[in-house]
Amino acid sequence: MNNMTLYNHTKSITQFVVKKGEQIIARIPGIAPGASMQVPTDNKFEVTAMAVIDGNTYTSAPMDVSGSCGFLAQVLQVKAQGTYEFNVVEIASRSPSQLQFQKTCISPVTFTITKNKKPLQIVVVGDAFEVQTVDISDTFYVYAVVNGVTTETFVTNNPAATIVATVDDSDLEYGYATLDSK
Repeated sequence: MNNMTLYNHTKSITQFVVKKGEQIIARIPGIAPGASMQVPTDNKFEVTAMAVIDGNTYTSAPMDVSGSCGFLAQVLQVKAQGTYEFNVVEIASRSPSQLQFQKTCISPVTFTITKNKKPLQIVVVGDAFEVQTVDISDTFYVYAVVNGVTTETFVTNNPAATIVATVDDSDLEYGYATLDSK
């Protein structure tokens, strides 16, 4: 398993967001000045789905997921009980670098991607048989928020990169925060 290291070399608490493709894999609320944190860059996460049907909220059990796959939310008729059941099944993805989300029921379905029980990203599928995708390719996008200002996005293909937030103190760029790799 690889870990990306995020290092704050500014004088302010710095927030980081790390994406693998389009998938958010980490939202770090704040790293103290001079501190660092390691973020696992593996593909292990959980997915749950939620739908409101006839005024009732249905939530699926979390599904452990690793890598590319698809999810199909559906309402199944349970004739013996005279009821309906909200069900989510894992299906094959049509692309090796995507998560794919779809549904067959009438109500919109909200899929939540979590890691260690912390929500990272939401995907809403509004129309039946519509496929919403999230790219999970091996390109990482990192940005930081320093003093309320968002840095430019830093891009790397290295899952074990060390990303450093610094402040430019030169006369031409004084005060601008940037991200760079060590």
